[in-house]
Amino acid sequence: MKPVYLKLSWGPDGVTAEGDHTYYHGNAIEQADGTRNGVYSEWSWDGDTLKVGTCRYGMSPLFYYCGDTEIFVSNSIPKLLELGAPNAWDDDAMAVFIRRQTFLGEDTPFKHIRATPPGARLTWKDGHMTLEGKAFAPKPQHLKRSAMIDGVIDLFAQAIARRLPQTDEFYLPLTGGKDSRHILLELNRQSALPKACVTASFPPPLTNQDREIAAQLAARVGVPHITLPPPPPGIADEQRKNIVTSFCTLDHGWTLPLTDFLADNAPVSYDGLGLDVFFNTIWYSDHRARLYDEGAFEALAIDLLRNSEEAFSKIFTRESFGRFSRERAIARLVDELKLHPDRPHPVAAFQFWSRTRRTTSTFTFGMQNAIPQVHTPFLDHSLFDFVSSLPKSALRESPMHIDVISTAYKDFDDIDYSVGGADQRVNKRYPRSFSQGLLRNSLRNFFQPSVLNRINTVPSLLKSYLSGNKIDLEWLNPHLLLCVYQIESFGSPQTTN
Repeated sequence: MKPVYLKLSWGPDGVTAEGDHTYYHGNAIEQADGTRNGVYSEWSWDGDTLKVGTCRYGMSPLFYYCGDTEIFVSNSIPKLLELGAPNAWDDDAMAVFIRRQTFLGEDTPFKHIRATPPGARLTWKDGHMTLEGKAFAPKPQHLKRSAMIDGVIDLFAQAIARRLPQTDEFYLPLTGGKDSRHILLELNRQSALPKACVTASFPPPLTNQDREIAAQLAARVGVPHITLPPPPPGIADEQRKNIVTSFCTLDHGWTLPLTDFLADNAPVSYDGLGLDVFFNTIWYSDHRARLYDEGAFEALAIDLLRNSEEAFSKIFTRESFGRFSRERAIARLVDELKLHPDRPHPVAAFQFWSRTRRTTSTFTFGMQNAIPQVHTPFLDHSLFDFVSSLPKSALRESPMHIDVISTAYKDFDDIDYSVGGADQRVNKRYPRSFSQGLLRNSLRNFFQPSVLNRINTVPSLLKSYLSGNKIDLEWLNPHLLLCVYQIESFGSPQTTN
């Protein structure tokens, strides 16, 4: 992905502009009422006024910095830093990120760089910026279970019909799960099959049941199936992923062979982003629901945080562990949790507007930005409004998405779903290569200022490299280590808010 940007500077002689005066990315679908469905982001500069906008979800990431005499906009945080945006860290945001591996709201690792909000309408003129935007809130509705299932079936079919490909020369990413299967089976029903289905491979020790199940699905609908190899051992792909996702996730590095393949071969693709947090019963915790109902936001924040304080206290220096404290993370989480108590399913809504929007979406609209058009039918307005308006009590009865697929496509009901898991056979190549890359990075910068405690981490990395034992590496959270190293290479770890 080549970063795009616009830099406007204001002075006595007027405004100077550098970069792309117009930008658009996504798949906006014009509707009869004048509104736009789909996911997109855009800006325009006409020499007088800058206008920046995103869809109602804000899934396609744009980032901005606004100072007294300049404003920068880009789809890349590293690009904004390269342009000269201040690189002081946001300690509250980082306190959450190291524990939950996601940023909240419009937070980024850097205090002065912000993400655009959902439904963003940013305007800059004569040195003054205004910004509007907030998360969409559906009205709750109560239906019988059968009506819910029928509603999802019908609305998803309409969502695909609005997004039928204009070419049969496209490839469909396919796993052994529910979302991509649903897309494939509905494309099949509407006679719009891809040229082939493509499945990425997990690196060891994860199993690859996805490949077998995806192959069964592809064969059943009559299209070829392509299996891609896992990424090579080492940290190179993970480093590249961190840059293209603007340091906003620790996930997705293993998918780079897939995104590279699609970028080279697919003018259009489909992605299952959107409703898994509503369909997935792992979020249906009676305890969390009760805390939300009681307004016990601090207790809920504590429940949502990972309990790894001992490890963090060893990974980070004493000073930085204080900067990125658990108390800061709790306070920031409380602020975000308070935005969602009136939703039909507040816990799922919180997960959607934080993790789905800021972390999961970085695969769809960060890593796949080189693909001209990526359709996300589960974010179709009518479908999303319907599912997100259903009460938590109805959604938790059983896995609704499986019930939907089984009801709509009975001829495919015999094909199992992937359950994931790890292979018990020892594979030392991947942990050893990752440890080696981190170790080289640590030693190369050993005497440079850092928020990381190299006195603790370097011996552990050396032990992992020598043993090839993944367990020796796990407590270090190696993907977090690498991401923090890269953030430090752009930012100043000694500057704080």
